[in-house]
Amino acid sequence: MQQLGEAKLSLMATRIRERKPPTLSMAPMIDCVFLLLIFFMVSTTFAPMPGIRVQLPPPGEPSKDKPKGLVVKIDNPTVNDKDGTMLLNGVVVQFDEMFSLLLNAPEEQKTMLIIQSQRDVLHEQIVRVMDTAKDAGIDKIGFAITARE
Repeated sequence: MQQLGEAKLSLMATRIRERKPPTLSMAPMIDCVFLLLIFFMVSTTFAPMPGIRVQLPPPGEPSKDKPKGLVVKIDNPTVNDKDGTMLLNGVVVQFDEMFSLLLNAPEEQKTMLIIQSQRDVLHEQIVRVMDTAKDAGIDKIGFAITARE
């Protein structure tokens, strides 16, 4: 009789035991997501960004020759002057009058525009001067730096 009681208890124990809900293993799903990510990163092509072609000079000694053409020097902007100080061939000019001055410059000077700027001048200012020069018919634009002393 005691064996029969133990058998009933073991049957009851198996029936009473709670079943765990089924779970999904996340590891294979994460592997698939990473594989898709790698696939799209490798197979993606990027459209070329519009930009400005720059011809760099060959390495060597810096030229000490006086540049031929117009020289625009851009200094840092101050609080009151958002464009900064600009000098066109040594004469202080405002950005608004830059186009007419470039357009009316002598032809022998309009062959090239050389932009000199300090290191921390905003690129926006340099690009605005370049756009103005292109609009005035100057196709060759160069950049110059001053040697540190």
